Amino acid sequence: MMRVVWVVEVLLKFAWDFCVAVLQVVSWVFRPNRFMNPVIVRLPLDIKSEWGIWWLSLIIFLIPGSMVIRVRQDLGLLYVHLLHTDDADKDMEVLKSRFEYKLRLILGEVKS
Repeated sequence: MMRVVWVVEVLLKFAWDFCVAVLQVVSWVFRPNRFMNPVIVRLPLDIKSEWGIWWLSLIIFLIPGSMVIRVRQDLGLLYVHLLHTDDADKDMEVLKSRFEYKLRLILGEVKS
């Protein structure tokens, strides 16, 4: 039963992040002179299963303004391109706390 709750929670968080990111990207398109800070960052992974890494990569890829450019499962890393960030470390921690931990719970990698 808890897995269903966690799946719904991940879907709702994804939907919220997607809507916010769409609005941000649209604002950047209509105000192109705005200062942008694109970066490529390493996201160390706690998730170990191939399915978990695949789902996390898909979530990141589907959020506008972010894209997974490389997966290093052997090293437990994702390389993520962010269209704009003020604090890359904070953004990576947000991704880990909002999605990675819940995916680990869903896949049974950690106990609640």
